[in-house]
Amino acid sequence: MTTFGGRSIRRRDFMAASAVGTAVVAAGSWPTAAQAAAPGTGAPHAPALAKDLPPYVGAGSTAPVRPFRLNEVTLGKGLFQEKRDRVKAFIRAYDERRFLVLFNKAAGRPNPPGVEVPGGWEDGGLLSGHWAGHYLTALAQSHVDQGEQVYKDKLDRMVRELAACQDALKGKTVHPGYLGALPEDTVLRAGPPRFAVYGGDLDTNTWAPWYTQHKILRGLLDAYILTGNEQAFEIVKGMADWAHLALTLGDIEHPDYEGPLTRDDLNYLWDTYIAGEYGGANEVLAEIHALTGDARHLETARLFDSRESLFQACVEDRDILVTTDENRPGRRRPNHLHANTHVPNFVGYLRVFEQNRDDDYRRAAENFFGMVVPHRMFAHGGTSGTVPGSNTNPELFQNRDNIANAIAGDGAESCTTYNLLKLARNLFTLDPDPAYMDYYERGLVNMVLGQRADTDRTDDPQLAYFQPLTPGAAREYDNTGTCCGGSGLEGGTKYQETVYFRSADDKTLWVNLYIPSTLRWRERDFTVTQKTGFPREQSSTLKVDGRGRLALKLRVPGWVADTRDGFAVSVNGRRLTGPRPKPGSYLTIDRDWRPGDTVEVSMPFTVRIERALDRPEIQSVFWGPLMMPVLGEVAKGESQELTLYQHLKRDGDYARSAITPGRGQTLSVGKRTLRPHYVGDRQPQSAYFKRVEPEVVFGSLGTGVPNRKRDDNLPDYDVPVEGVTSPGDEGLTFLDVVWDGAPFAGHRDFVRRVERTADRWVTAGLFTAEQRATVVERAAEAERELAP
Repeated sequence: MTTFGGRSIRRRDFMAASAVGTAVVAAGSWPTAAQAAAPGTGAPHAPALAKDLPPYVGAGSTAPVRPFRLNEVTLGKGLFQEKRDRVKAFIRAYDERRFLVLFNKAAGRPNPPGVEVPGGWEDGGLLSGHWAGHYLTALAQSHVDQGEQVYKDKLDRMVRELAACQDALKGKTVHPGYLGALPEDTVLRAGPPRFAVYGGDLDTNTWAPWYTQHKILRGLLDAYILTGNEQAFEIVKGMADWAHLALTLGDIEHPDYEGPLTRDDLNYLWDTYIAGEYGGANEVLAEIHALTGDARHLETARLFDSRESLFQACVEDRDILVTTDENRPGRRRPNHLHANTHVPNFVGYLRVFEQNRDDDYRRAAENFFGMVVPHRMFAHGGTSGTVPGSNTNPELFQNRDNIANAIAGDGAESCTTYNLLKLARNLFTLDPDPAYMDYYERGLVNMVLGQRADTDRTDDPQLAYFQPLTPGAAREYDNTGTCCGGSGLEGGTKYQETVYFRSADDKTLWVNLYIPSTLRWRERDFTVTQKTGFPREQSSTLKVDGRGRLALKLRVPGWVADTRDGFAVSVNGRRLTGPRPKPGSYLTIDRDWRPGDTVEVSMPFTVRIERALDRPEIQSVFWGPLMMPVLGEVAKGESQELTLYQHLKRDGDYARSAITPGRGQTLSVGKRTLRPHYVGDRQPQSAYFKRVEPEVVFGSLGTGVPNRKRDDNLPDYDVPVEGVTSPGDEGLTFLDVVWDGAPFAGHRDFVRRVERTADRWVTAGLFTAEQRATVVERAAEAERELAP
């Protein structure tokens, strides 16, 4: 939060306060708008082969498990391709000259007449410049995706203009190599001696200047790595050298300058709310080091360590994402850390680890991820929300294990999830734990796909900033110039990046996601084509065109049914035998492959219920990996309420009669409709509902006995929430515990479960002996009621 004109405002609302109006300056020698929007035919060209490009130095480049380059995997027809094409249509239609207006103004260069700044946060305010970096990355990814020259032409034009801006700034800045849409001082003032704070005064405040530097560096480096643009790399090297000087020597021309920056100065800076936000600047600088071998670049990456509070706490696995006034570490950090300020830092720490092998960086990232997933993870993979009495900014982390009491406002900022997926992906390359991919899939098929509206509009990016879980909430789409708008362009042009991984020795291939796609693995002369039924059903056929020994690892998602047919695999028509694959694992097929071999994977979607960690009665419905919100408006402070146990049979299958398939991709509960979160429109929906099961029932047979809940000491928060008792007295109900034992082999097994649970309820004083007898008797009588 900041204060402007006496009014506290959130970061996303700050654009109006920091706007300086539309900038249109003198003419330059750029193409016309028509030429800029439609260079060439846009027909696909073959993307550059990996051997023609600079070395890959991104996530996992030195790890045991490694990604393929983006141009080695292409999407097939389906939902992902449809969403991607909508994102690419906006990128293609947008006049890239608008991004360069402020860069030219800062460098004293002319602009074409009539070209306006993008708007939003790209309006001349203190965050200007960051979207140019997002757009550069999106252009590079759009080009290598299908080889369409239109995106490469736009990219190359932007790089040429940015190079000219950097050249024009020579001799005009404190340190050489600076490039930005704002004066260099907006960056330098964040450090000593001024330590500027977040605000709207263009002369004295600052707004995440190193975050903006990261985005520009990232976009230019992607232009080099993905498309081979050498000029982009020359700009990057100059910017990296400038960053080293800015973070070591600092603001040397300021009259109050006292000497080079100390570690204490840096700690103070990085703990400053928003002003100290630097995104993944350490990530890109570590990658630049990998390319140049210049030790200064790795040193600069390490200067971004947030050592005063968060870094060391994460090394030691101490969760201080939310603190109180009494135990808050650091001199400047707020009690609730800003989620997307910090998630990208840990992506950067992993990149540093990949270069220097200092295990503190890896441990910090692993432990930080574990603090967020599952302890602060909402059902669709997002995090951050409002907390009664302590936090009204939905961009801030909620306290540990607070789910149900953190969904009252917007929350779940899209770009936070985008960066959490980057972190999970990178962690998997170092330790291929299937849990990382389970989270990655959850965030991808729900939040990342759900961020893009299902419209063909190209006048704005049609991307959502928040994806709220408040009952009856609706998404809003637009977000030109915002952080989520920018990361949405990036995420929407690289859906294929995690489908396949390989081992460092090229002897193993991981299939992580079941998405229509084709892998062209040049080093092994293998092509793998995958066709799937997603999202209508989860089945996949992989056709292998290659020869030789290869261990194929197929991900067994954590959501599949733990039954014989929950995950079934056939090779060339013959079903594999052996131990049943466990949900949340990988199944390995190690064999000699020949062209034309096929692998068929069947993993039927099932309906399942996920409970909030802190209030088990607050629940979400899933169909396979897809979160299925309940459609419809809800009065403020109310929730959708569902009663489901009366419909269950002994197999515990909700899809049999409790939550049944509807039309298209929908499910039904009575007259209520549930549909996938990825559907991009503005209909109100409830990601969470309240489970209301007042009486112990078995099918239509009632008992008259209240379905009491046991005391599981929930919620149990590390930091108190106003108006919420913690530890509390919430917990699972009698029927929750009974049905958690499903499926039951026979009715006698079901009755035994009822008896054992009823005994525990009597011991806890929740049932009388008479009530126990009634419940057990009615359970025994319900054999026909509960037969599948």
